[in-house]
Amino acid sequence: MMTAPATITARIEKLKAARDTGVLTVKHGETMTTFRSLAEIEATISKLESDLATANGTSKRRLRYAYQSGRGY
Repeated sequence: MMTAPATITARIEKLKAARDTGVLTVKHGETMTTFRSLAEIEATISKLESDLATANGTSKRRLRYAYQSGRGY
């Protein structure tokens, strides 16, 4: 089941506010989550932003680089 973009946006805003104040416990609705580190909060924000892009019908653009090693013959 896909979560509504407005709900995802609200979660992202709560997490960003908690990150900015240094708090590791966040409550959204009836759910309370305690994170172990700010890196874990950053990872969750990144995942939610990816979910938001998917819910909006857009996704992050992936780049693929190819290179050739050797002498080039």
